[in-house]
Amino acid sequence: MEKLGVRSKWVVVISAILGLMAWWAPAGLADEAKTEELQKVEAKAEEAKEPEKPQWNLGADFLNQYVWRGIALSKNAMVFQPSLTGSYKGFAFNVWSNIDMNERNPYAFNNTRRGFAWNETDLTFSYTREVYPNLNLTGGLIYYILDGNNSQFNSVEIYGGADYKLPWFNFGFAAYREVSHFPGTYLNWYIHRAIDIPYLVEGMNLDLYASWSAEFSNDKAAYPVFDSAGNLENKLYQSLHAGYLAVALNVPVGKYVVVAPKIQYWYGLGGQSTGTLRALSWDQQQNHLLGGLNITVNF
Repeated sequence: MEKLGVRSKWVVVISAILGLMAWWAPAGLADEAKTEELQKVEAKAEEAKEPEKPQWNLGADFLNQYVWRGIALSKNAMVFQPSLTGSYKGFAFNVWSNIDMNERNPYAFNNTRRGFAWNETDLTFSYTREVYPNLNLTGGLIYYILDGNNSQFNSVEIYGGADYKLPWFNFGFAAYREVSHFPGTYLNWYIHRAIDIPYLVEGMNLDLYASWSAEFSNDKAAYPVFDSAGNLENKLYQSLHAGYLAVALNVPVGKYVVVAPKIQYWYGLGGQSTGTLRALSWDQQQNHLLGGLNITVNF
């Protein structure tokens, strides 16, 4: 009986401990959750106290071809495209250039076989603002400084667009208007998704992008129109233009550097675009598959 009484006491004590643990655990977990939320709020408050600083990134693309809005502006040669971007409080400035390692322009004004050529530099000024949760509006100006061997004029575009972020992807629209030479309006619709792959490398993601465009030109020389037999027509080019698909794997290297192998595919959307893309492209093709590597340094 004495042993039984001792056992009974132990049963009561263990039951009391287990009961206390069962009662305390949810409260403890709740307290931990509250602590984590409080830490997040405090971290955001600290970030808000810190003054916003200018952001800079220096990047470069190494590609097997330069294609602009479906038009090939290089042929059978690698291109190097450095870029510098600075941004602060919604304002941004970008300098971008194209360097052709072996320029072969069949439509050149002077030399159709120049070899190494720095033939374009673009300056972009823009302002972006979130006007509604997840909805951003952007407006800006692009000044295209073009090499005299390939173009007799520089070019200026003003543009505006909107981007909306959904839980799984972004989608948006932008309109560009040429206001200098060869007037016309270029419209672009796109969707974009970045898929995180943290289990391979922290910060790694797969970037997916698709877009479709239309061009409404007011100058027959800028975008010539051809019939099905390849004969030049006396018409303005106002048509669906080009589609674009892109995949990039962004791999962080250290704290500031991102390396991204990429594949891009440009294709004509039919109608007037078939003949026009072929006529304007240096390689006389309407579809273009290109690949290469991007390196970006953020600081």
